[in-house]
Amino acid sequence: MTTPPNGTPLVLLNAFPVDRSQWEGLIGVFTGDAADFDIIAFDIPGIGEMPMTHEEPSLELIADAAVVAMREATGHEAAIWVGSSMGGYVAMAVAEREPTAVAGLGLIGTKSVADTPEAAAKRLEIAKTVEEAGRHPNPRLVAEDLIGTQGDERETLVSAITENVAAHSGAGIAWGQRAMAARPDRTEVLRSVDAPAVVIIGENDALVPRSDAEAMAAALGVELIVLPGIGHLAAFEDPHAVARALAPLFA
Repeated sequence: MTTPPNGTPLVLLNAFPVDRSQWEGLIGVFTGDAADFDIIAFDIPGIGEMPMTHEEPSLELIADAAVVAMREATGHEAAIWVGSSMGGYVAMAVAEREPTAVAGLGLIGTKSVADTPEAAAKRLEIAKTVEEAGRHPNPRLVAEDLIGTQGDERETLVSAITENVAAHSGAGIAWGQRAMAARPDRTEVLRSVDAPAVVIIGENDALVPRSDAEAMAAALGVELIVLPGIGHLAAFEDPHAVARALAPLFA
């Protein structure tokens, strides 16, 4: 991996509903390459170490806060933004609202289209259920969908994500679901991105249709990168493969 120009920071935006520990393997790959730049990972309200907020659920709220925090923490005006799943939604909101903050854009297992009315209604139903329960009622089921790796490693990865999901409050999970349900289509935003970009999807991603990833790649004018043998949480499942795929952002 090449060091980004002028030490440009890297911001990692989480998939849902897991915390920033999902990035530990990828960060380990970068730091093992003696990375000489800041790497920042954010949790969303109510997930991981981030306290709940009284603000209305909003991906734009996360995007704006992330830009401010990045600039204050690093002294840089722009960063390379890499988002997985929900994190991709946030990264695209950054590209729309603060385009000068984007020195590179990596989108992993995500999509630029809005939810269908049916999908949005399902999110709101889940939000109500987990909020009332105080926790997610079936974290194992969530983990099974997030992990696409098969064979001997699968159980270890699924168990780790099950534990991660189970640790978060129902209020935090509900907040995230409501924020995602309200997001707009940002495909046209991608056409205006003036920075290196990468679109990645796991071959076994059970949540994002390949066609949605292809549409994002087309809007950005890049080739879709399909990583074999892994699923939705690509950077968690195979951090080395994801690091190699992100290399164009560091050229």
